Amino acid sequence: PEAEVTDPKTEDLKSEETQLEDQVIGEDQFFSVDVLHVIKEAQNQHGLRHGDYQRYHGYCNRRLKRIRKVLKFKMGDKRKVTPKKVNEPIFTDPRYILMLLMTSERAWSRAMFLKQEANSEPRKRHHMVEKMRKAVVLADELSLLCEGSLRVDARTKLEAQAYSAYMSGILHFELKNWISAMDLFRKSQTIYGKLGDAMSKEEQTIYKTMVEEMSPNIRYCAYTIGDQSAMDDLVQMHGAGRQDPLLSQKLDSLIAESREKKVASMSEIVWRNRTIRIKNNKVRLFLIGVKEFEADLSSISESDREARVEVYDRLLTECKDALQITRDDIRTDPHSKATEKTNQVSDLQFLQSYLSYLRLTKTIERNLILVGGLQANNFPVEKAEGDSAHRGPKPSDFIRLYDGVLHNLTEVLSLPGIEVDSEISDAVGSQRAAFQAFRCFYVAQAYVNEKKWAEAMALYDRVLEHSRKAINMMMRSSEDIAEFKLVETGRLESLVETIAFNRYRVHASAILDSVAGKEGEKKDVDTSIPILERLDVYHEDVATSSLNIGKPNSKVPQMTSAYPPKFEPVPCKPLFFDVALNHATFPSLDKKLGKKENPQKAGLTGLISNWWGWGGKK
Repeated sequence: PEAEVTDPKTEDLKSEETQLEDQVIGEDQFFSVDVLHVIKEAQNQHGLRHGDYQRYHGYCNRRLKRIRKVLKFKMGDKRKVTPKKVNEPIFTDPRYILMLLMTSERAWSRAMFLKQEANSEPRKRHHMVEKMRKAVVLADELSLLCEGSLRVDARTKLEAQAYSAYMSGILHFELKNWISAMDLFRKSQTIYGKLGDAMSKEEQTIYKTMVEEMSPNIRYCAYTIGDQSAMDDLVQMHGAGRQDPLLSQKLDSLIAESREKKVASMSEIVWRNRTIRIKNNKVRLFLIGVKEFEADLSSISESDREARVEVYDRLLTECKDALQITRDDIRTDPHSKATEKTNQVSDLQFLQSYLSYLRLTKTIERNLILVGGLQANNFPVEKAEGDSAHRGPKPSDFIRLYDGVLHNLTEVLSLPGIEVDSEISDAVGSQRAAFQAFRCFYVAQAYVNEKKWAEAMALYDRVLEHSRKAINMMMRSSEDIAEFKLVETGRLESLVETIAFNRYRVHASAILDSVAGKEGEKKDVDTSIPILERLDVYHEDVATSSLNIGKPNSKVPQMTSAYPPKFEPVPCKPLFFDVALNHATFPSLDKKLGKKENPQKAGLTGLISNWWGWGGKK
């Protein structure tokens, strides 16, 4: 078929479609379509990665048009639409499966878009339900077509059944038929689970992901039916971010209701040996959420840094709101105004200090997760040298995060009621010295990249000073404050060993630079010239060193000689020319030749005969 010009902002997925179009269908060949793989790949590449259902709806329209054009499956003409169904007699091509699948996906994506808009316009919910009914009818039609055909393989039949059950489950979920929705989701989940077990390890991921996506829907249905034990699972799934994006709003309201039931038990907290009474219900809800935060975090693996950062961001947003509520209460509280004159800290002010303490410590933990992500994309700390060929994170990225950590540690010491706490002061002091050491290390790396060797050496000395100071403070400290056990002494000792190596390397680089400057060789070298033609110039390219061969940023070694070789003039056999004859003088031969006789002059008769053309020689 002819290529279709589409919107340049959306690059249509044509791999599966092209493969099916190129197939030569034999009479004994089974139809096979990886239904889940097709829809998930299309959804991820055309908007659903960012929740853009309208973009995905447009993609389904365009792809459906192309498939119908190839199959010559016309639904009437320009004047009149004549609906036509796919039945067994015309089911002679696997692309009919794709056509029904894309039609159902188009209706589903439209329904999900209307669901997003239904919050502001309630009338759109009715349209959403109707579109969802249409998607279910088309999915059932696809399942029945595959089930009744002998040419469709078993895997495609199972995937069509699972897809139809999933679509029906979504419809019953929106209609609040919780028992039917839970049964349909479980049916779909079971089929996908069995398919995943039968596949290879490379193909299992997409099925396992689909099974995990349906788990929050099943647990939500179980909770609404009356299973109170499902609440804990829902909270963990919500924290891990494994729920359907359109289910998130319902889970938020459900978790809020669960917290409100626990508000009565959260009347006071004990922090730093002082009991704080909590009167505001919104602050109580936040403090209950802090307890759930640890459970959410423990359910996420250490390697999934994006999900962990998302959990921290959600907590920090709630903490900001709780802090603002507490500040407003302090302004209207007469007891807080009275304690300002006596330099005492009221309960509300101490509660504000506690909330600020939570915000600062959780922000520090979040920044350290980001630092860990940068280090995972970088060489290990021991090899984090200034190398132009290395295109990982810049030292400035680490410096910015460590600046935030140091700023938050300084703010902790200035909180009302904390500035006189010696235990926190000692714990913060040791951690502050440790983070100053790491910050100085990356500042030194920035100077190494700029070839400022003297500044780098001075900063390496400062790193050693901060590291040893932090190690001594940690060894003397006996306080056990969990929030300030962020850096262990082992990491600092490893940093000290790294500095010893880096100092020698920077020293050697400084000497090489000074020697090159004295000899006037500190100039750019054209590495495109073969080495044999510039033997008088020494140049070492670190990126082409044999130590870096095989690494991601290594370069091809330089050419030792030109290939193909250049043409050069060469001597050949000489040619001899005899030119001496031009300069030779020979004797005269006039005597041997004799004298010539002069002819007699003719008379008047001869002249006349010449005029009339006769008498002359012919």
